Amino acid sequence: MRINNQFNMKNFIITLCFATMAFIMPQQISAQKNENAHHEDSYYLVGAVPEVNGRVVFSKEFSIVGMSKDEVFDKTQEWMNARMKQNGNKSKVAYANKEKGQVAANGEEYIVFSNSALALDRTKVIYQMIANCDDGKCVLQIRNLRYDYPNEKDLYVAEDWITDDIALTKDKSRLARGFAKWRRKTVDFVDDMNESLQKALSGFTIVHNDGNPEETRKSDVVSIVSSQVNATESIKSAEAEKPVEVVKPITKAAAPAINPAIPIVTADNVKPAEVEKPVEVVKPAEVEKPIVTTPSEAFPELTSDKVQASNGKLVIIIGDDEFNRTTLTANAGGYLSSSNGLKFINTILTPEQSYQALEQAKEYKVAFYPNGANKPSVVLKCLNATKEKPVQGRANIFIGQITSVELQ
Repeated sequence: MRINNQFNMKNFIITLCFATMAFIMPQQISAQKNENAHHEDSYYLVGAVPEVNGRVVFSKEFSIVGMSKDEVFDKTQEWMNARMKQNGNKSKVAYANKEKGQVAANGEEYIVFSNSALALDRTKVIYQMIANCDDGKCVLQIRNLRYDYPNEKDLYVAEDWITDDIALTKDKSRLARGFAKWRRKTVDFVDDMNESLQKALSGFTIVHNDGNPEETRKSDVVSIVSSQVNATESIKSAEAEKPVEVVKPITKAAAPAINPAIPIVTADNVKPAEVEKPVEVVKPAEVEKPIVTTPSEAFPELTSDKVQASNGKLVIIIGDDEFNRTTLTANAGGYLSSSNGLKFINTILTPEQSYQALEQAKEYKVAFYPNGANKPSVVLKCLNATKEKPVQGRANIFIGQITSVELQ
């Protein structure tokens, strides 16, 4: 009898172990499906993939304080050339017009869904990239996305693969099985592209053909503030009012060259896309007193050579009480800039730095310490003019309007 009881207990334990494994393994497999995604699934729901007249068009506007149209164009073209060369294939800049401020490219890159010792799951994404440059801003579009998936005869087009109607469930609350990885990785791909251009425009880094970043910060390079533009208006032909049509399906072939006559959708002629849930509107930081409007010749003593982050450090000081104030070093440096007769100091915090105190400050000081110095050579009193809400885990730029200068 005792032997039978031991046998039954042993069988019970084995059965319990198998039942536990059967419950845990699906969860582990599900977690592995998302381990390479940049965000939680909620990030990829309604509004993550914008459409223009039934076509997928990702659009991002960058606002650059005090930078001329030609400067914006030159930096954008330099970045786009480097990005296309980095791909190491037939990706190239196909059109550039400095007078119009337009530069465009045909690109091909790989998007990796998963990579293990046993298997590599990836697809080649073929796309068109168009940048519209103007005084103080740049609008970047990524559109005409197609996927060249191994062993498939036809190219998959984004309109049939990652839109809300295709890649989300009927109630739009979850990603649809089979399409989820395509939508996630495409959105991540576009986000990475936008972040790369943002850094290039701010003079932070630029990626060259060898894949290594090269430091390009200069004292006269201005910072940028970025904001998403969700396009919903129809893309129209330059010579007619009929919307551009997309012919489906398409067979595998080389990416078509960009037609310079294709009009560019800019922030001035598009409206925000409607979404099922409200979108938080980021407002400029409030200040207790109005921004001081100083004449263009204000602070003539504050020349670009007085603040060079590459030859020292910028220390942000929040609060006037010497024994009760917050100090923070801008680990990623900063730059002087000017616009409409006003001067600004742009400080950049690295992703790991805490920014809450600076975000809430209405005014603060920025002190420049030359290398090896124990005292600052310049102290700038500023009003917080930052417009973009900072993002945790990314480099954040804070803009201070200079209201007084102390040269030591």
